Amino acid sequence: MGPDNDKLIITDDSELWDLFRDGDELAYTQLIQKYSKPLFNYGYRIYQDKDFLKDCIQDVFLELWNRRLRISPTPAVKWYLFKAVRLRIFRDQSKWNRSEELDENYEFLVEFNIESKMITDLETKNLSSRIQQVLNALPPRQREIMYLRFYENLDFDNISQIMEISKQSVHNLLQKAYKNFRTEWVILLIAFSSLDL
Repeated sequence: MGPDNDKLIITDDSELWDLFRDGDELAYTQLIQKYSKPLFNYGYRIYQDKDFLKDCIQDVFLELWNRRLRISPTPAVKWYLFKAVRLRIFRDQSKWNRSEELDENYEFLVEFNIESKMITDLETKNLSSRIQQVLNALPPRQREIMYLRFYENLDFDNISQIMEISKQSVHNLLQKAYKNFRTEWVILLIAFSSLDL
């Protein structure tokens, strides 16, 4: 392969997915490079074992490559990959280092990251810390829905399929999260409005 052909840069996920399904190794590599970190970040919030998560993500991508000829086109590649990794994490619970079952008792850690240029401001640091505390005080499923909706910008259909619950359940859990968050929300909005962003 010449120097001009050993890099494939495609920004449209559907096009990249179709090329991968056709056996294009560069498209497959670009998918891995684009989504490995977001998948790891998401998985780590469910179960905090880095080696286990790396194995899960590697297994998902390997299985995708092996099944590429039987995989359907999708306009929502991100959703497809998030769902696949979540299923793998739950499926491989027996390999976990801890003995308790995940089910409804899993933790889902949310970090609130702000731009480094803002971090120097002490008030901003305190606000960031407070938002993280409020988010992590929510029940795990509410945290996960908030993360998928607002950190990963996934819609209700995508979230319901990733978490294997109905759209109505997604809506209900999101409403509960809003309600639980509401007491602190006004304070946080006032604090944010005073920042010169």
